[in-house]
Amino acid sequence: MEQTRKLVESDEVLLVFQALGTPSNSATQRYLNSKKVPQLFVASGASKWGDPDNFPWTMGWQPTYQSEGRIYAKYILE
Repeated sequence: MEQTRKLVESDEVLLVFQALGTPSNSATQRYLNSKKVPQLFVASGASKWGDPDNFPWTMGWQPTYQSEGRIYAKYILE
């Protein structure tokens, strides 16, 4: 969180791009959205990255784990 705060407040980054992992992105999501810094293509399949009503500055990249599971199950069943 402190490194993200430094990037935003000291280095004045334009955006955060494809940061890896649910825990680290969860820790910074609320802060980045409050500062209106785009958090783009979060590298995690958690469904929480598709919530534009509450976090309009965050956009996920991967399919959700649930969608991925359905695809694998369909493939295996066929």
